[in-house]
Amino acid sequence: MKAGVTSVLLATILALMPCLPARAADTGTITITMTGIDEISITLEPAEWPLGDVSPDTEYLTSPPIDWCTLTNTGTVSVDTFIEGKDARWYEDGTGKNYYWTLSNTNESDVDDAVRGHKYMLWFRAHGDTDRGYVLITEEENEFWPPNGGSSIEAGDYKQFGLKLLTPTFFYGSREMKTTITISAVAA
Repeated sequence: MKAGVTSVLLATILALMPCLPARAADTGTITITMTGIDEISITLEPAEWPLGDVSPDTEYLTSPPIDWCTLTNTGTVSVDTFIEGKDARWYEDGTGKNYYWTLSNTNESDVDDAVRGHKYMLWFRAHGDTDRGYVLITEEENEFWPPNGGSSIEAGDYKQFGLKLLTPTFFYGSREMKTTITISAVAA
């Protein structure tokens, strides 16, 4: 009986031998297709304009006037950009509530000084934008680039611009005023 069991066992092993290499050689392939998300990213250089002491009712320009700052699209997609400004504030006590200059929302440099008072004006001018010249920056988000439906800023590309500031007609001196300009980007 031992010989019979051993024979059956050997016969079974021999019968399965041709199947084992066939199973080991079978492989399958899975193809995974994926796309990275679009990255929207911009940089500004320089990111500060330290004017120092300023006089009332005086215009100040960045130097050079329209190539002073470089906005670079460091993302992976073309972008359209927008710009907005804020009131200038005195931050000596940390609150910024003591004293401020209001950012004008109209080109009122020709308006009577009494009307303009503590208002200041801020403009930008983009290099290569020959149609608009200096464009007023307001507290409302406005088109920065492209102007009037032109080409967006491609990934890796850059635009240069400058700023112009008109100080209020009168203000209290010896106070360090600060403001910010925000440039934002959206996929084109």
